[in-house]
Amino acid sequence: MHITLWLTSSERSSIRLPSANLHLFQSMLYSLLPPGQAGSLHDEGFNSDGRRMKLFAMSWPSSSSRPQFGESTVVFPLPVTLTVTTPLNELTAGFSGGALSAGTLRIGNNTVTCSRVETQQQTAKTDSIIIDTLSPITCYETSEHDGRNYTRYFTPEDEQFQSSIHSNLLRKFNLLHPDENITGGNFKITPLGKVRERVSMFEKGGKFPVKGWWGRFKIEGRKELLQTALDCGLGSKNSSGWGCITERRT
Repeated sequence: MHITLWLTSSERSSIRLPSANLHLFQSMLYSLLPPGQAGSLHDEGFNSDGRRMKLFAMSWPSSSSRPQFGESTVVFPLPVTLTVTTPLNELTAGFSGGALSAGTLRIGNNTVTCSRVETQQQTAKTDSIIIDTLSPITCYETSEHDGRNYTRYFTPEDEQFQSSIHSNLLRKFNLLHPDENITGGNFKITPLGKVRERVSMFEKGGKFPVKGWWGRFKIEGRKELLQTALDCGLGSKNSSGWGCITERRT
């Protein structure tokens, strides 16, 4: 399910945030859930062979007009929209119901209200769909070099970009459907036109920036995997604002 929140204010026409602000929007999303559910999801998530997955994806915020960037801040004109995707009914109800029932929501030092919630079920009907990114797709590997951890981000031209995304999708699918076997088969992701590299920090003072790819892609494979991509996101760090996608309707 795709859930889009419309955030606005009767008191101001914009909100000012630090340049690294994804953690503030993620925190706002968690605040919409009942405390016990939010704590369990944040701290534990869903275990897949020792990897914790959240099974939801968050877009980057989108404002009604172009944001104004300063040296260390960004001003978003209101309204701001934020999309979250998840296959889990309890999260769909939590995010949408929490947004509508909350009097005010906090994003950093700003208070806003949710004036509207739009929900849309996107369904993969074929084994090939065109998608647009709502937040950049990131995938990477971490290795040790000279006693230090080194992170290598894969580009769409790398073979590992496709194989990493495929493996990640299989883990998500197996969490959602533990009694179904979908191993094997082909998966392909192809950039359409020019895709842009985007680099961002999750929060101020973070250890390192994250690199991802923004644009239009074709994804091909079994419909069940493509549905998982639409519901859970592509690649890594989906709940932190990476790999949220939407199907492009022609």
